[in-house]
Amino acid sequence: MLFSRPFCKVMAKKDIPSEIIDAAKGLFFKHGFKRISIEAICNKADVSRRTFYVYYENKTDLLIQLLQQIYENNMLEIKAINDSNIPFPEKLIKITNFNINQLEQMTPEFLADIHDPSFVEVREHYENKKDFSEKNTHTFFTEAQKHGDIRPNLDIEFLQRFINYTIASYKNETIRKQYPDAALYMRKIADLLFYGILGK
Repeated sequence: MLFSRPFCKVMAKKDIPSEIIDAAKGLFFKHGFKRISIEAICNKADVSRRTFYVYYENKTDLLIQLLQQIYENNMLEIKAINDSNIPFPEKLIKITNFNINQLEQMTPEFLADIHDPSFVEVREHYENKKDFSEKNTHTFFTEAQKHGDIRPNLDIEFLQRFINYTIASYKNETIRKQYPDAALYMRKIADLLFYGILGK
């Protein structure tokens, strides 16, 4: 006998939670969170509603897990850039461009939905990440200052407050209407931060 048991083709096991998240990500980023139903996500992921509820409590739970995944991937990418053997200005530009490229994938509808002040779960998610993110940012700039990459009299605490304020300003509905392209808005902020008003 050539085979002791019937030959069968081994199929790769589907990673259902990841497929649901990927489907939701594409729909949320394009149409916003509020406009997308669980049924639409299930249809795109090719799963039943029953299967959806095996992995996620509801649509908001799915969104929080998606945001967590994005956060973790972003931290890994930024750490890789920071650990690379390139000059500080290049690191700063690479990290800035990476963050802006992330925003370019999201429509104003999605950003408006997740920045809605009444969306308590999302606000709590970001609050839980705030201290860790700020600590990493502070270390990034203080190390650069120690190595002479940025001017020694720069107030790092003020720099962080300025960055946090400008990023948080996009939650303001008036600003979002004036600058619907979040990536362009952040690029303008980065350009001002890096080069000031007196030219490069």
